[in-house]
Amino acid sequence: MMRRFALPTFFVLLSLIAISLALPSDTELLSHTFEKRNDCQCSFAIADFNSGSVKGVVTFSQDETGCTEVAGIFSRGFNDTHASYGFQIVDECGRELFDLSSGLNITPDGCGGTNAFRHKFNINIDCNSNGFLTKVLHNDKRNCHSNNKLRKRLPNGAITTQNGQSSGYAGLTK
Repeated sequence: MMRRFALPTFFVLLSLIAISLALPSDTELLSHTFEKRNDCQCSFAIADFNSGSVKGVVTFSQDETGCTEVAGIFSRGFNDTHASYGFQIVDECGRELFDLSSGLNITPDGCGGTNAFRHKFNINIDCNSNGFLTKVLHNDKRNCHSNNKLRKRLPNGAITTQNGQSSGYAGLTK
């Protein structure tokens, strides 16, 4: 009779040991095991380059963790195949907030446009105050406009660069 329970008892003890080793040893981590880990809502934004010399579209897709997938393609404005191209998020005054150039690696296709590009960044769209749409370098509504009138702050935008110089602009819309 004792032998009949020895094998199941052994497996139960082995399972309990394996489970206890798999759980975190820090009591604070253990207390938060079943809480929601993702603090961001899924968001989507777009930069539509539809006026001026640069034509194309860039999309921004934020997941629950606050990471953002940036993908896009341009059909015009990238004629110089030897130039260095970049992509930046800027505030309403044109000041750089985020430089996404190295991650996106925008390359001309030889026909005036670009090859499709995509990269996942550890930067959010609107999850906190440091997002593409929410980051602010200034709070003064008069600091970069010549008419010096109070007005509502404009949304952040996106620019393409060619050899470090701005070559195209599009507003960011959600």
